[in-house]
Amino acid sequence: MNKKTNEEKFLNMSRVGNFTKNAVENFEENIVEQKNYLEKVKNKLE
Repeated sequence: MNKKTNEEKFLNMSRVGNFTKNAVENFEENIVEQKNYLEKVKNKLE
């Protein structure tokens, strides 16, 4: 069995947290700065 150390687990969790934080900040900026941002995103997903 290959168990991750606590340090590796912490680093992975911090990377996920940073990615999520940046994604939320980017979303907030786009919502404020762009008109019809949600409609643009929806159209890209369809």
